[in-house]
Amino acid sequence: MASPRLAQNHAEAMPDIEAQQPPSTTIASTRFADEPLSGDSSNDVQSDSSYTVNSDLSDQKPELASVGDKKIVSKRSSGTGRNLCRLSCCSFAFVLSTLLVVFLQPREPTWEVQKLIVPPAALNNCIQAIMSPSGENVKIDIDALVDFVNPNYVGAEADAGSFVVTWQGYELASVTTERGLAAARSHSQVTAHSTSIITPELGNLLKETLPGKNYLMQVNVKGKLDATVKSLFGLRVKVGLDCIVDASVLLIMSDPDKLVIGHKCTYDVSL
Repeated sequence: MASPRLAQNHAEAMPDIEAQQPPSTTIASTRFADEPLSGDSSNDVQSDSSYTVNSDLSDQKPELASVGDKKIVSKRSSGTGRNLCRLSCCSFAFVLSTLLVVFLQPREPTWEVQKLIVPPAALNNCIQAIMSPSGENVKIDIDALVDFVNPNYVGAEADAGSFVVTWQGYELASVTTERGLAAARSHSQVTAHSTSIITPELGNLLKETLPGKNYLMQVNVKGKLDATVKSLFGLRVKVGLDCIVDASVLLIMSDPDKLVIGHKCTYDVSL
């Protein structure tokens, strides 16, 4: 009689034990219970291969992220390189512009008469035209050697120049200069040839005017010449000159080299 009672108590206790087991254990038991027990390992192979694929995909995600990071870094690097290139180009252009302004900016040259060559016949004609003009034209030929100073950083080869000397609206002389080289930042010698035609009208005006001014006169010299700047790829330019020249006429008899006592010039350069 005792055995049936013990069996009944054991059967009643089993549901309580099963109820106390965790759900995961029950789920796992149910899942494994549904799987066939035929011993076929194909399901295991599929499960392993799916796990391997998933594992590989999960492993590739960091690699994709790292490639994206490399692309971002590459873009930033290329952008920085372009900015540095632009900055370098701008700096080079600024330096080049500064050098061009410093070295190619035109600076006004200066000149002084070194020697005035007055032949005796020309001197006599000059004295006659000023002191006792006659009823005939008087021709006076004078040559001059001029010290020309070029302060610019580029030199030029000058063609023959043509200039006109006027006084109070009258043409006093025409002047031509010989071809020459004006070297950069140096002195050069220019030879000029002057020819004056003193008409009786002009002679009488000089005779009346000069004594009251202590034989000082102010003349205007204006003209132009063509020049070639070889250092600028053979650039051809036109040089214009406009000078106010002060002269002491009586010095032509005693010290002709000092006839010109002052001058002020302006220059114009154009293509």
